[in-house]
Amino acid sequence: MASSSSSSSSYFSSSYSNTDPSSSSMGVTREEFNAFHKIDRTLFTRLVFGLHRDMNQSSQVIGFLFLLEQIAYARDLIAFLISLPDAFIDAVANEIVVCLTLLYNQNYSALLVADNNDDNSIIPLIMSVTGGRLTLRFLHQNRETFLFVLGKNLNDICNRAFEDLFVIAEMYNKERLLALETEKIIEEMKKIRLGVQQETVNRLSVQQERASTPSSSVTEATRKINAETEEAEKEENKEEEIPADDRTVFLTFSKGYPISEEEVRVYFEKKFGEVIEAIQMKEVKEDEQPLFAKMVLKMQCASKIEEIVRARCKNKFTIDGKHVWARKFVPKNPNPPASFSSSYI
Repeated sequence: MASSSSSSSSYFSSSYSNTDPSSSSMGVTREEFNAFHKIDRTLFTRLVFGLHRDMNQSSQVIGFLFLLEQIAYARDLIAFLISLPDAFIDAVANEIVVCLTLLYNQNYSALLVADNNDDNSIIPLIMSVTGGRLTLRFLHQNRETFLFVLGKNLNDICNRAFEDLFVIAEMYNKERLLALETEKIIEEMKKIRLGVQQETVNRLSVQQERASTPSSSVTEATRKINAETEEAEKEENKEEEIPADDRTVFLTFSKGYPISEEEVRVYFEKKFGEVIEAIQMKEVKEDEQPLFAKMVLKMQCASKIEEIVRARCKNKFTIDGKHVWARKFVPKNPNPPASFSSSYI
């Protein structure tokens, strides 16, 4: 392990300057700097605006990705990630957050390594893209070096490359909070309206029972209110339908251990019953292995998703001796904020 530590230090010292154009030229303009980091800004945009992740944490995630590229553990990793779906990017970001927690919290770091955890069950995607070289133990043993280079990446690259995007993200977060508050108020008003309608219906019903010959105006008013109430109930029933994305499980597979759609279906239906509506394997060439898939549960079985992914929102299964990790699916945001423009990228 000592040789690995020495090797990583030499990578840090020799390749760091190649990541930042300002290290070789003092005359780099803001536009040139942003253009140089275009793909990094694209990834930051997808993390913050598409997946609604915290902007500071997203900056640290990208700083860690820079680090993996600098030590040649995963070349062109950021360019590779932006070609993949948001769900895969979100899964990788979650694993990097585990690595960051280990780096920033020494007690947590020592405890995690001392427990002899299986890296393939905690950071399977990071293990895959680095060819199994980046382990939790390696991070723990080189903690100070990783923290030093990560800090330089954040100060020299991320803070500069994402400076204008930070401002937009803050405005976007305020708009989202305002929209959520407005939606909450509208829902409360709908409940009040339905309550008033029901009270009116009950009052009119009592009046009709007491009257020997109810007037036509009262009858018409009752009919109208009943119609409105039925319409409101129909709308409420529509809202109870669970979208497919909310009952979808995101599955990831180990590279080199291919699993077919039929194996996945047989295993999960044997374990949880006939809960599957559809399985969407990643489209690949004939000689390539799918690394992930989406498993959509039936509407009436939507509650099973909690049992499948467990309380930690992540669960590990073994299908015919091959490891499969299950997480809740995070859909791509179809409507990016109106205030955000691709010209910032």
